[in-house]
Amino acid sequence: MTDNILRDWSQVAGMQSAWLLNYDAERYPFARYLRDQVFGVDDLEKLHQTIICRSGSRPGYPDNLRLRQMMQRLPLSSEFYTIYTRFVHELVVRYFGGRISYAARPKMRVHLAGSGSVSRWHRDANVTGRLEQINIWLPATNCFAGNTLWVEDNYGTERYQPIPVRLGQALFFDGGLLAHGSVSNDTDTSRVSFDLRFSPSSPTPSAMTKRLLGERPLASIVAQLCPALSLSP
Repeated sequence: MTDNILRDWSQVAGMQSAWLLNYDAERYPFARYLRDQVFGVDDLEKLHQTIICRSGSRPGYPDNLRLRQMMQRLPLSSEFYTIYTRFVHELVVRYFGGRISYAARPKMRVHLAGSGSVSRWHRDANVTGRLEQINIWLPATNCFAGNTLWVEDNYGTERYQPIPVRLGQALFFDGGLLAHGSVSNDTDTSRVSFDLRFSPSSPTPSAMTKRLLGERPLASIVAQLCPALSLSP
């Protein structure tokens, strides 16, 4: 069983604490549902063209926000959440000891081609105060360069790099202590994605929990738990 699990994962190049999970996009058709039922377009990656056709102007942050809210307003009874719950229980739970607590509603994101950054650099623990959480970032489009998530290559370096993630992949990373955000989308591909945080709750940490959270430097943890003890250079 362990060998099969490990074959599903590959380490993200250049990062100390991130992993990609390949999943079946037909069994978990997030992209198809969002394309057909939420936005009603032929191609999510060309979502920006709909904005240009309707307004005649370059997409901006208000357009990203409006489209994001269309996703966020989906009722829990929608097919999207049936797929979402199945994904979490069939894939995520088994890698993390069989027990997790997770957000009932993920955060929805849209980053239209030609629009500016939609997320400043941040570490989630600065907001949540939760050090045990793991992030899953799941795009419904192919993501690369300016349209993808950028994450620092190691704790505290603030050297950010784009993380290419394809449709059918989910990025697991330590968003609590690894700074991340976005840059201007200078590609010709719009990004539609969602992300969630979860906490492994098994009494014994799984191998995946250790791989994702086990290499945190003490200085980063102290900076979150006791900010007054964190000395600036």
